[in-house]
Amino acid sequence: MTYFLLLLTLYVWPFGQLLSFSVPQLSFTLYFLDLVVFLVFLSLVFSRKRKEIFLGSITKPLLIFLSVAAISLVFNLKQGISVGLPLSFFYLLRLIIYPSLFFAARHVGINKLKNPLLISLGIFSLLSLLQYLIFPDMRYLKNLGFDDHYFRLIGSFYDPNFTGAVFAGIALYFIAKNKLLFSIPFVGLLALTFSRASYLVFAVGLIYLLITNKKTKLLLLLILLGIIIYLTPKPFGEGVNLLRTFSIFSRFDSWSRGLRLFFERPILGWGYNTLRGIENSRFQTDNSFIFLLATTGMVGFLFFINLLKKLYQTTIDNGIKILALSLLFHSLFNNSLFFIWILALFWFTLGIGQTKIKAYK
Repeated sequence: MTYFLLLLTLYVWPFGQLLSFSVPQLSFTLYFLDLVVFLVFLSLVFSRKRKEIFLGSITKPLLIFLSVAAISLVFNLKQGISVGLPLSFFYLLRLIIYPSLFFAARHVGINKLKNPLLISLGIFSLLSLLQYLIFPDMRYLKNLGFDDHYFRLIGSFYDPNFTGAVFAGIALYFIAKNKLLFSIPFVGLLALTFSRASYLVFAVGLIYLLITNKKTKLLLLLILLGIIIYLTPKPFGEGVNLLRTFSIFSRFDSWSRGLRLFFERPILGWGYNTLRGIENSRFQTDNSFIFLLATTGMVGFLFFINLLKKLYQTTIDNGIKILALSLLFHSLFNNSLFFIWILALFWFTLGIGQTKIKAYK
C-alpha cells in the first residue's frame, strides 16, 4: 500500500496547482497532493512495520522540532484564534505529515522509485515547457490571487521562482552525478523562468562542483545558461527584466518585517504559520529561515538546524545532498522549503538518498 501511495504521490506532484480545490468555510486551498501525502502518513502509522520504518537517527530530532512547532502554536492560542486557528492548525498538520515521504521513500528504496521519480520530473518539465510555448501570457492569474507573469516559464506551480528552484536543483543533481547531458534540458528550462534567485543557486552550486571536481568544462553550462537567457524573447514587462529592483526591495521589506516579529517574541515565536493573520492576509516572509525564527522562535530554529545536520550526515548520495542544499539555499530568497511541492521533493529525495538501516537488510 505504501509503495502504491508513493507512486501516486509522484504522479500527482508534477500537476501542482492544477489539482486543487478551495475550502470556502476555512478560507484555504486544499491540494490533491495533501490528501495523498496524508494517506502515506496513515499507511506508515498503521503499518505493522512502523517501528522498523521510523527507526534511525532522524526520528528523534524531527519529533522534537515538530513538537516545538506545535507548542509554539498552542502557546499563542489566543493570538491564533484571532488570526484563524483552523488555518494555522491545518498548516501545522502539513508540517507533520510531509516528512512521512522521507520514511516511506527510505523504506521502499531507490531501486523501486528511481524510474517513477524520473517520469514525474519528465511530466513536470513537459507541462512547464508547454505552458511557456502555448500560454506565455499568464497575467490573468492575478484575478485568481497569483502574481501575473508574462513570457516566463512558471509551470504548474504558477510561480517562476519555485519552478526555477526545482530545475536548478535537478540540473545540479545530474551534474554532481557526472551526467552532464541529462542536465542540459533542465538548464534550458531554468533559463526560461527568469528567476534570478534560481540562477544564483545554480551558479553557486556549479562553481562549488567545479572547484571540488576540478572540471573546468562545467563552465560551459553557465555559458549555455547565459546564451539561452540572451536569445529568449523579452517583450515589454518587468518580469523578464533581470535588472528589476522592485522584487529586491520587496524581499528586503519582508525580511525586515519577519525579523521584527522574531525580536518581539524571540523564544517560541508567534506560533507556526500565523504571520499572515498578524500582519495582513497577503504577507509572506521571503526566507524560510526567517519564517521559522518568527513563527517558532530561536528554540524551533535551532532544533530545525539540528534536524538538517542529521539529514546531511545520514545522506550518502552526493547528488541528493547537492539537490537538498540547493533547495535550502533557494529558501534564503523565497519561502521555498515550505512550498508543499518543494517540501515534498525535499523529503522524498532525502529519503531515497539515505544510508541503509540494518533492520532493513
